[in-house]
Amino acid sequence: MVTNKLSQEEVRQKLIRKLEEGKQQYIAKQIGIPKQILSNFKTGKRELWDSSLEALNNYLDNH
Repeated sequence: MVTNKLSQEEVRQKLIRKLEEGKQQYIAKQIGIPKQILSNFKTGKRELWDSSLEALNNYLDNH
């Protein structure tokens, strides 16, 4: 008997978070910056250097 039954939504949200994290880490690696910098940029907590901004823009335009 399972006393702590998982809901479909809880598992779905975990999956979404994991996929977002994985994709974000992949993109950061592809453009040569740490994942945390990309995360902070995504949330508006920091700006990217021009070279990183250009690399990210190119990646997003081509993938």
